[in-house]
Amino acid sequence: MKSIGMFVLVLIVGASGVLAQDISPALEAHLEAVEQAAARLRGLEALEPVEHRFPTRADVRAYLERELNIQLDEETILRETQFYVAFDLLPPDADLLQVYLDFYNSPAGVAGFYDTESKAMNVLLLGGGEPGDQLPLLDQITYAHEFTHALQDQHFGLETLLDDPDLLTNPHRALAILSLVEGDATAVMTAYLHAAAQRNPMAAIGLLVQGFAAGAFNIPPGTPPFIVTELTFPYQDGMNFVNALYREGGWEAVNRAYDDLPVSTEQILHPAKYLAGEQPQPVTLETAPPDPDWVLLADRTLGEFYLRSYLDTQLPAAEAHKAAAGWGGDRYHLYYNETTGQRAWALRLKWDSPADSAEFAAAMAAFAEARFEDAPVEDGCWSGTDAAVCLAGGEAETRVAAAPTAEMARALLGR
Repeated sequence: MKSIGMFVLVLIVGASGVLAQDISPALEAHLEAVEQAAARLRGLEALEPVEHRFPTRADVRAYLERELNIQLDEETILRETQFYVAFDLLPPDADLLQVYLDFYNSPAGVAGFYDTESKAMNVLLLGGGEPGDQLPLLDQITYAHEFTHALQDQHFGLETLLDDPDLLTNPHRALAILSLVEGDATAVMTAYLHAAAQRNPMAAIGLLVQGFAAGAFNIPPGTPPFIVTELTFPYQDGMNFVNALYREGGWEAVNRAYDDLPVSTEQILHPAKYLAGEQPQPVTLETAPPDPDWVLLADRTLGEFYLRSYLDTQLPAAEAHKAAAGWGGDRYHLYYNETTGQRAWALRLKWDSPADSAEFAAAMAAFAEARFEDAPVEDGCWSGTDAAVCLAGGEAETRVAAAPTAEMARALLGR
């Protein structure tokens, strides 16, 4: 069972049930030209032909609704919803399943996907209807993106790459691997667009007109901002990561990354750390539930991306990102009380240096003051009417706990 952090992989690894179509010889020739351009830009040859499909949005909606309900069982929905709420990334009343359905069913949510089982790539025509003799530019770049996934699969084996049981309980690592895969395809897609714009500068204007007309740039109303941030991270930050590898050693450096996978969002955010072979520090954490009514929902790594996203909720982005940048490793426990609907968590962080630890402690104090509206700190704790955060620091280590009361948060810190 994939965790919510892994669900976006469904857009790569599963889309059975969408049928192939008869298309015109002219479109076949056009698609072959797009494939050849994408393969040339990526520096990989197609080892075998790739089947292409053009499902309707209704086809994809039915597939996504079926797949979401399979992937997101009650246990997964509970765990991931409470994680997001506990770290202030979603409001307490968020319906996570509906959020994903609304997003993925919109033109901004899904433009195409690749199926590793059938080895077929799928492109949703933004203009709707049947494909003609040539794809509009916006559909071409989607096709180039999905064809890159086909090349990745043929050369590196995406299904094997993503079929790691550890990814099911480690969204942080899963997001790092997905960032390589999607960043790679996004880099090719961007290069394809750049080449098309150089040949025909008016094409870029046409792309924008087509995109706005189809609603491709419109996020569904009510989509929580963090969900958009999380889902776009593998594409935007993943492309930056891939571009950094390319500058270091061309496509060969990118190819090698499939044998030496990134293991943390820190490596994605700071490619130099990946290139230097810097690994997360191992971190252990021992806590006990506040009382027998509380159950442990998650015991896993938070990672730099999610840490800075938490800080982002109260601090300016630049401050949050700087404070999280010295991340060296972590472990967190998330507890939940089904009777009261309350959450509590404890986090142990290791830092690259004592200076990074001190910088985070200062940022966390500013965070807590903003979160609790300048409430005074008492024995390392800040409290509000229904929540508290406590902080304990060391030379290169920090412990943070959040709970309904300061007493409970202190207990989670072992104080």
